[in-house]
Amino acid sequence: MFSNVPPFFQCLLDHAPFAGAVSELWAGKSISADGVHGGVCALAVAAIRQYGKSPILMLTAATEQAEKIIDDLELFLPTAQNLLFPALEQQTPIHETEDYIFALTDDLFGQRIRVLKQLLEEQLLENLCSQIIIAAPILSLLQPVPSRELLKKRTQTLQVGQQVNPEQLRQFLIESGYHNVPAVDLPGEFAVRGSIFDLFAPDWKQPIRAEFFDEEIESIRRFDLVTQRSLENINKIDLTRLLPNETVEASLLDYLPPTSPIILVEPREIELAAQQLDK
Repeated sequence: MFSNVPPFFQCLLDHAPFAGAVSELWAGKSISADGVHGGVCALAVAAIRQYGKSPILMLTAATEQAEKIIDDLELFLPTAQNLLFPALEQQTPIHETEDYIFALTDDLFGQRIRVLKQLLEEQLLENLCSQIIIAAPILSLLQPVPSRELLKKRTQTLQVGQQVNPEQLRQFLIESGYHNVPAVDLPGEFAVRGSIFDLFAPDWKQPIRAEFFDEEIESIRRFDLVTQRSLENINKIDLTRLLPNETVEASLLDYLPPTSPIILVEPREIELAAQQLDK
């Protein structure tokens, strides 16, 4: 059934009680396991990954635990998409403050949107062999996110050869809370120099430089913030904008298919952490 798996996986995969329990988990039943701590937790989840095709969500009590799990998963599943879904430090509802502007300069906000877009892309492509494993502290799960419909509505594609009015794009970004600066340095900023348009969206890992010929995008390149040198040419990229006064009532769970297992790491600690959030 399993091929090309590392030897340390095979020990678990060949263990009948483990295989039986995991089969029940993927069938939608609840299971529990004692004595699974530290790196063994990531090893167990990496083995669980071999049995199913949907994204896996791992919930922890604290951010540090989630970060440790992601680091450990990189050892066992380096080719998988091991994603951290962080909690926002700002706990004021985003749509109630004009100053927050959806945290355009906040790396945590960008990381959350990046994870949501990856899950959304899988659904749109009807991916039947997901390699996504998400680790999230309980606080991040309780913080609302844009709905799938809103995220799709607020995402547009910039593509080489596309007709785009640079002035309209500049106005569009300003209305979306982006800052027009002499040189891009942070997410949520853009700079215009003649026919060159530098832009850094919150969910991008690097900024891009789009070069226009009149109203046509001639090229799109990722570039390094420090050296300002181009890293690679790309054909297209998705640009997402979210307004501060738009309702965000969805949850990360709304982006997961019904077949996705949810694994609670130290359930009692998660319960205590959740109780502290209610106080």
